[in-house]
Amino acid sequence: MGTGGLIVGERVDETQFEPQVRGGTGSHSEHERQPDFLPDMRESGTPNVVGMAGLQVDVRWVLERGVEAIRAHEVTLTHALIEGLRVIPGVAVYGALDAELQTATVSFNIENMPPSEAGLRLDDEYGIMCRVGLHCAPAAHRTLGTFPVGTVRFGLGAFSTLGEVETALGAVRQLAQEAR
Repeated sequence: MGTGGLIVGERVDETQFEPQVRGGTGSHSEHERQPDFLPDMRESGTPNVVGMAGLQVDVRWVLERGVEAIRAHEVTLTHALIEGLRVIPGVAVYGALDAELQTATVSFNIENMPPSEAGLRLDDEYGIMCRVGLHCAPAAHRTLGTFPVGTVRFGLGAFSTLGEVETALGAVRQLAQEAR
């Protein structure tokens, strides 16, 4: 399930699109074929109303805060996380290592500890959620030299705090010390 949209430009002949799924729309439910006008011709089945309502709230929230303010917050957190991880003995941090040049995700490994163990311990012992493994990007991990085990990845966002970053750094520091 999810939400999405399709923007069709004026120069596009929408009659050239062939739907992958056909079904009633409610606007012409007496017919067995989709109507020949937008948006009905592209709306088969019951729309994800709950998802669309959530998307509307999300978009409103982003617009109220401003994309620039949200990005600035994420850059601040990402910088703190990168710099904090870089000074922990036995921790390798991957990527641009510049919060301005990357998204708010940071991948790292702890020497002598497989990412899967680190992730499990971060969750079980510290209540910290993370993602471990190849992150659906085996070629990237081959390039980084982390294939086939991958990395531990923290993802930060608009609701993350500096306090949470500090907590995560403390947990990684403890795990790295134990692994040495």
